[in-house]
Amino acid sequence: MKPKKISLRIHIFLAFFIVFLLSFTLIIGAFNIIVQSYIQNDAKNKIMQSIKSAQQLAADGGDSNGPAIQHADESASDLIVRKIIRPLTNNSEVFAALLSDRYGIEYPSASGSMREIATVKSIAEELRNKDLSLADSSVRVIRISDKTILYVSSIPITVNVVNSFTPSSPKYLILYYDASPIIQFSERVNIILLFIMFVALFLSLLTSLLVSNSIIKSTRMLTAFASKIGSGVFRRENFNFFDRELDTLATDMNIMADKLDQADKEQKTFFQNASHELRTPLMSIQGYAEGIRYSVFDDEKAAADIIISESQRLTGMVENLLTISRMDTAATGGQNIQKQIFDFKELMESVVEKMRGSALHAQKNISVRGPDEDIHVLGNENDLFRAFENILSNGLRYAVSNVDITIRTVSESGQVSVMITDDGTGISEELLPHVFDRFSLGENGKHGIGLALVKAIILEHKGTVTAANRPDGIKGAVFTVTLNTVKTDSVMKDYN
Repeated sequence: MKPKKISLRIHIFLAFFIVFLLSFTLIIGAFNIIVQSYIQNDAKNKIMQSIKSAQQLAADGGDSNGPAIQHADESASDLIVRKIIRPLTNNSEVFAALLSDRYGIEYPSASGSMREIATVKSIAEELRNKDLSLADSSVRVIRISDKTILYVSSIPITVNVVNSFTPSSPKYLILYYDASPIIQFSERVNIILLFIMFVALFLSLLTSLLVSNSIIKSTRMLTAFASKIGSGVFRRENFNFFDRELDTLATDMNIMADKLDQADKEQKTFFQNASHELRTPLMSIQGYAEGIRYSVFDDEKAAADIIISESQRLTGMVENLLTISRMDTAATGGQNIQKQIFDFKELMESVVEKMRGSALHAQKNISVRGPDEDIHVLGNENDLFRAFENILSNGLRYAVSNVDITIRTVSESGQVSVMITDDGTGISEELLPHVFDRFSLGENGKHGIGLALVKAIILEHKGTVTAANRPDGIKGAVFTVTLNTVKTDSVMKDYN
């Protein structure tokens, strides 16, 4: 089952949404972690500092075990409040309370703040319910309500009564820090951050709509252009996109349209010319065959020879068309041409031997000059044979008496160069730029496919082929083919 397609607009919005959501989630999470860490450290530091101060005040008030009562009518609790709690809490954010060993509240008294009394009562109940030791001075977290969180510690205070050998029952100084204001502040900041996040998400929605509308409008224009190309309309379109990538895509599509238009025109011309060239020998074969059928010719053997000649011409034309079609397919990656290493000099000797009979019949001479060393080329031997056969055939057709073949090797570049020169009339200036075009016919040309096939084969073998008139002041044309050579012919492999 194919996945459901969604709009590009939704894709862009989701991208904005996820980025903003993750960013603000990380910001809020990091903020709360920092605040929580600050509260814990600050509360512990202040409580521990208060513990040290309380212990110092207790030591200053009497012996090392705690403050002593200076007046007989003053209780131990009153003495602790006077000597320790009040000096300790005057300029401190840490609050203090006094509990008995049974968790009874001895300070603040009933005359104190109702809120403070309720807080200390809640602390005492929490310590008693959890059976926490009052002698443990570690800092504990006690939640009084959803909005009140306390950091609490306790230390024992021992009081010696004057003129008494019996110490009073132990008292426990409770020190607590109310972190609720900072927590409430952080909660308000969280609400503000959430509000900013929702505003940012709303802005991201608007931004994504603006960005996506621009991109979607551009892509729709390119899609319509692609549809026109797909329907066979290869006209260029003038686009001016703000985005570089879309503008590059539009430029490439226009280049593609130009190439398709050129290929379409070439294909139509190719089929028109091919149909015309194929029709000529077919009509000739049909005419002579009908003449033999109805006994029109006195010399039926001569008519049969013409039929054979036209059939051979038709066969050669069809083979050239099939080969050039195969080259086109290979050039687009649709087919691999099988290649192997072979002796290039033997190939050229085979081409010359095949064409020598035609040259003798036309009373023309073929001469070959080349190096003594072996030359090996990686390629398709049959295709290269056809390419050089077509060039040599073309040279014999236009030559007056001689066709010269010169083979040279260039050791620096690892290439072999073949020059095929005739002493004919040369190539006209009008035809010279188009001599390798398909169905481009010169004077006395056959069907205009041979040299086009030569170019396709040589390009398939990563070589070059050029045509020019002789520069030595003598009439005639010279075709130059350059191919890459290899150093050994002992390994057969594909050509990449």
